[in-house]
Amino acid sequence: MPIIPLPINRVYLSHQISEPAFDASGGNLFYVRTADGRRSIVRQCLQSGLAQTVTTEPAPHGGVGYGSALYALNERVLVYAAKDRRLHAVNLSSGEQWPATPAYEGVAAPAISPCGRFVAFLCEQDGRCNVLLAGVRGSALPVKLSDDPWFAFNPTFSPDGARIAWQEWDREHMPWEVSRLKIGSFAKPTHLCQDGYELLPLSLSTVARDSASLGSPQFSPDGARLAYTSDETGWRSLWVAAGDGTQARRVDTGEGEIGRADWVPGLIAMRWGGDSGSLYAVRRHESRDVLLQIDLSGGAAREIPMEWTKIDGLNGRGGSLAFVASNPWAPPRLLTLAAGEPAAVARATDGVGLTDSDSLVRPEVVRWYSGAGARVWGILYRASDGAARRRPTIVYVHGGPTHEEMLAWDPQAQYFATRGWNYLLVNYRGSTGFGRAYQDLLRGNWGVVDVDDARSGAEFLVEAGLADGDRLVSAGASAGGYTTLMSLARHPDFWSAGISVFGIGQLYELKDATHRFEAGYEDFLLGRLPEQGAVWKERSPLTHVDRVRAPVLLFHGTEDRAVPMQQSVDFAEAVRRRGGIAELVTCEGEGHGFKKESTRRDVLEKMEKFLDRYVVCLQK
Repeated sequence: MPIIPLPINRVYLSHQISEPAFDASGGNLFYVRTADGRRSIVRQCLQSGLAQTVTTEPAPHGGVGYGSALYALNERVLVYAAKDRRLHAVNLSSGEQWPATPAYEGVAAPAISPCGRFVAFLCEQDGRCNVLLAGVRGSALPVKLSDDPWFAFNPTFSPDGARIAWQEWDREHMPWEVSRLKIGSFAKPTHLCQDGYELLPLSLSTVARDSASLGSPQFSPDGARLAYTSDETGWRSLWVAAGDGTQARRVDTGEGEIGRADWVPGLIAMRWGGDSGSLYAVRRHESRDVLLQIDLSGGAAREIPMEWTKIDGLNGRGGSLAFVASNPWAPPRLLTLAAGEPAAVARATDGVGLTDSDSLVRPEVVRWYSGAGARVWGILYRASDGAARRRPTIVYVHGGPTHEEMLAWDPQAQYFATRGWNYLLVNYRGSTGFGRAYQDLLRGNWGVVDVDDARSGAEFLVEAGLADGDRLVSAGASAGGYTTLMSLARHPDFWSAGISVFGIGQLYELKDATHRFEAGYEDFLLGRLPEQGAVWKERSPLTHVDRVRAPVLLFHGTEDRAVPMQQSVDFAEAVRRRGGIAELVTCEGEGHGFKKESTRRDVLEKMEKFLDRYVVCLQK
């Protein structure tokens, strides 16, 4: 079948499905649906397929860090984090709704106690993110369980209500650098208490390893075991301990990593099966996910055959699983896999419109070497028309910068590849998913190795006869936008154009203006101030803006809390003052990540027009 360009509406009209969870009976599936900037929590009957929205106002809203981990439920009640910065509870039978907590700066990650009387949750307030516990009926003030950590994620109760566990870390780290687990034993199990104060004092213990990241605590159904992840061996791996965190042992799951960097709460790496003798987990290796069933008695990890290459939101109940999965030629789908059944069942999809998968590009994982001899990873979408000539090429740099590009549905990559562009996604040194040593190569080297790896990726394609060396574009969002701006400044004669989406132009100003979640991140990436002040200046794109020669297109949301819009304004104005070409598009009401359908369409159309004007026309 001939390649047909992916229609633009397949890109900007797509919505998102996330956070699947079964109810207590297993007969209903809940999930979060985000469309055109609006979130709702949906209940779908697995027998009839009927789906209905169970939240209206206030709208669900993840209020801690970048959001996510919006809700929890049991057989009677759904508790969710709302836009008014409180937890709200909804009776799933009558529809009665009430506030369960006061308002805070941010709330997220509710977890309902096994008895149904209490809810633990994350509360961001006054420069700290604590684990609090409140009554589901909201009749009393919450009590604080944690001891003022910089951040905490993912509180979870043991099935008997006697314990609670969570992840936390200090200001000088990010959770994927150094984090620990806290395990608390209540004075009495939750089912013996009517008010939160009766659960205190909480006896706390710590599970930690030197310079390691621990996360995703999950108690077994009998409460006797605690599963979690740790990268103490150099790879993020599955560990199982006794319920109090002692007697931990690593579980062999094969080559790759279990779990991913905790950019948001709710990224749980594994789920227990119907008993306490088996686990399900997602293993990531060379940008591809596989679903594993792990028998703890024999130690065997069995791959569950699937066509999907990226799996998110793994959840389960009684041995049945729910997750969101995709591959490069199929948009994400919400799937359930019943215990003992051979194949997963699709329940909903992120995609809008029908697209024949045979008309899309099959990307490939590629490797090359940087100038320093280091191996670098990427994902290549080759231009689809099959013509034997060098093509214009977009080298796309992911954000984070601690993140990873996957073999997954990427409509923007398909959009350009089916229109004659090569599209290379760069997992530069510092990306996650390739082991701790690879991740730590970015320490102190942000603005250097990422820039070098983007260029060496483009050179790799030129040397392979795929890319036109006169028509190379650097593009990226957030930290990827920063790398793009630094690339244009450091290699002014190499790149034909650059596209920065809410990118960073001046690091000093970002230090004072970014949100609290990443307040200490730059210390890892660049070094501490004031000692490394010269490095911060040298690594700021605005410092070298006089060297920029290629046209640059910048997009930025007016409500961005992570990277203020002024960063793009200042860079565009500086380029123009020296006679260069800088087009700036401000996106009204958008934050760090564009949600509105109208914005996403406008961005893609303006990108294409910009590339037609300044790159396509360079063909010789």
